[in-house]
Amino acid sequence: MILQFSRLLLLLTALITAPLYGAERLKIGLVLSGGGARGAAHVGVLKVLEDLRIPIDVIAGTSMGSIVGGLYASGLSPAQIEQILDELDWDDVLADDQSRVDLSPNKKFQEDLFSIGISPGFEGGQLKLPPGAIQGQKIELALQRLTTHVAHINQFDHLAIPFRAVATDIVDGSEVILKQGNLGRAMRASMSVPSIFAAIEIDGHLLVDGGIVNNLPVSVARGMGADILIVVDIGAPLRNRDEIGNILTVTNQLTRILTGRNVIASLDSLKETDILISPDLGDITSAQFDRSAEAIPKGEHAARMIAERLQTLSLSSSDYEMYLAGLNQISTGDRTVKSIAMRNESSINDNVVAQRLNINKGDPLNLDQLEHDIGQIHGLGAFEKVGYDLAQYEDGVGVMVYATPKSWGPNYLHFGLDMEGDLSGDNATNIILGYSRTEVNQWAGEWTTLLQVGQEPKLLSYLHQPLGLDLSYFVQPSFSVERTNIGVFSGDHETAQYQLRQSELQLVVGKEFGASAVFSLGVNRRSGEVKVAIGDPNLPESDFDDGGAIASFSYDSINDIDFPSRGAVFNLSYYHALDSLGADEEYQQWRLRTGIVKTFGDKHTIGILTRLGGTEDGTASISRRFLLGGFLNMSGLQVNQLSGEYAGLATAFYYRKFNRFKIFPAYIGGSAEYGGAWADRDDISAKSSLFGGSLFLGVDSPLGPVLLGLGRTNEGDSVFFTKIGRFFN
Repeated sequence: MILQFSRLLLLLTALITAPLYGAERLKIGLVLSGGGARGAAHVGVLKVLEDLRIPIDVIAGTSMGSIVGGLYASGLSPAQIEQILDELDWDDVLADDQSRVDLSPNKKFQEDLFSIGISPGFEGGQLKLPPGAIQGQKIELALQRLTTHVAHINQFDHLAIPFRAVATDIVDGSEVILKQGNLGRAMRASMSVPSIFAAIEIDGHLLVDGGIVNNLPVSVARGMGADILIVVDIGAPLRNRDEIGNILTVTNQLTRILTGRNVIASLDSLKETDILISPDLGDITSAQFDRSAEAIPKGEHAARMIAERLQTLSLSSSDYEMYLAGLNQISTGDRTVKSIAMRNESSINDNVVAQRLNINKGDPLNLDQLEHDIGQIHGLGAFEKVGYDLAQYEDGVGVMVYATPKSWGPNYLHFGLDMEGDLSGDNATNIILGYSRTEVNQWAGEWTTLLQVGQEPKLLSYLHQPLGLDLSYFVQPSFSVERTNIGVFSGDHETAQYQLRQSELQLVVGKEFGASAVFSLGVNRRSGEVKVAIGDPNLPESDFDDGGAIASFSYDSINDIDFPSRGAVFNLSYYHALDSLGADEEYQQWRLRTGIVKTFGDKHTIGILTRLGGTEDGTASISRRFLLGGFLNMSGLQVNQLSGEYAGLATAFYYRKFNRFKIFPAYIGGSAEYGGAWADRDDISAKSSLFGGSLFLGVDSPLGPVLLGLGRTNEGDSVFFTKIGRFFN
């Protein structure tokens, strides 16, 4: 009887004291400011707050503060958030484009034509620019993944800790407090720096970074009922005059001015009972996400420096356990896929888009597969954003995939620059302009035209028309006209120069095997003339006609055509010139190109390339002869100094990523090359081959790689060369 009475007394005591705990304690709010990569310091502060057993009842965050605060409010621990920041590939998630590895063979070919990575839209005689330098495709997917466990929670008051994110309505400049909807999308809106990130629409508002109106959302936390605030300000100070030198630093300074003014107002509103933490983050900038690991301990240090004051808010171990038990509990529910829906707003056939979704009803939700499939849809090139929403039901989850077409498409302009020469002034400079039209039809047809203006003008136009729902089969008609300069050399001295003028019609059919391989068959017809441009006018000139059948297989997993760090390439082609297709002479020709690139320790890259080719059973037309000379093509020779019916070249190169000129990676490297070009198979020998090599400096600039170097052969040929354009082609 006494034992039963004791148990009843303990139960009544627990029921009575529980509400007293909640009623006696003042509500504590956590305010996390914006600041880009500097916001990692918030994680260090959270570590200290948990160590000191300080309860957090509400959280308000702006920009990076909304990301850290939102993740913490969703139930993740500081250690988990730290791991996320450490493992997240920021360079990747802050880029919209798919890795070159994942592009289709056709997209690889198209992108390799134009060295400048800017493609504005064009319509009605006017340029149409993207809404931001970054559309947010990958960062939004990353935030969606990190908040999938709370995707079913619509009201942010129902998160483990009530939460608010602050954004700015770019239409009227008003503050928008996000308290419901998709948590990942709310965080994405709050961190969308104008002109850097595209604005995002939520509930009829076009939203950008909340730091413009309220970078330190003290008022928001108070509006949530907080009595005492712990405020973490990680904003960067204004730059000095000598630090403002380009459009990027000017934009950054403007952002700091705008946010700084509203931060001052927020700081002035703090009460004596509020606690301010301002970590000293030194020279860590808002863009240096690779320095997140440095910011976290700085935030922790700043919080521990005022630990004595923070401890006035600490709870006893038992009360803190009671606080943790009282937080909203997060339950993800059944993750079996119950329904799949799609919203395709482009003119591409719905079935073409749906073909790329490899998720099935009844299967467990696989985010890796879903994100891969979304990447494949985005890789079609017609979409500004492809994403997904999840709806939680009692017996599973509904998946809605949406695809939004590019607002600046479907007509695009492309640009490039190609220049190679030596310091003596013998340079070939070409400006490249391009036009492409996506969504030519509902089967994702794409028309591309290139116009090259300069010493070697060229016009190329082709239609890539996929066939079937999976778009792997294709037909590709093309037309080109070009003029090429071919030197005549005596030793390393150019004695004359010919102009090769030709036009070509080609029709190819083929099949793509995933993103890396393609096989094609086709026919083409060429005609042209060779005329003396510089030198003795009595030198021989000629006209030619060529036509034949071609078969080729290509594999390409190179990750970057400019300064690759990994991947392989294998190209094999066979051409049979036929008099029935207009060739002056029948012959057969084969070409083989292989290469592999690998990087060690993120900085040291080596590559090995081979090029082989030969003409059999006849003599190739001049337009199909093999040419050697130029960077990585026997670097000690002038461009196209050697020609022949046969050629072979083995190249090994190395470069080190050693510094950055502001935001442009710089490299130093060298190459070793061995090979030659021969008129006849019997001429091929080690004695008639050349050893060559180069030393070079390079910068990966917005115009493409800019290279300066010295090339030399074992026979004494040497060239101080400059090159702007593709490195690996």
